[in-house]
Amino acid sequence: MVIFQQLPANLRAEAANSLYYEAQSRTQDPVYGCVGIISLLHQQIHGVESQLAKTKAEIAVLNSLAQEPAQIQENEVEASFNNFLLEQDSIAYSGQYFSHSTCIPSNFM
Repeated sequence: MVIFQQLPANLRAEAANSLYYEAQSRTQDPVYGCVGIISLLHQQIHGVESQLAKTKAEIAVLNSLAQEPAQIQENEVEASFNNFLLEQDSIAYSGQYFSHSTCIPSNFM
């Protein structure tokens, strides 16, 4: 073939293998041949890259949590305490909780 003669000698075997592979692929998929296989492989690569990015993000989150457990625990305790104070204020304002000074009207003292 003329095409093979235009190629350097070290690439001719690889070109022949590529043509053979395309011919085999065309027998299995006459419309797309090896392009269908390449497309499928690109989809698989994209899926694996997405999964890798997701896993790296999860690792980064877990590493950041592992590096600051005392700070996180301290923040959780502070948040719980603040919630407790808010609940107490809410109860006091709703009339369910009165201090001694609010239970006794001032004109009786």
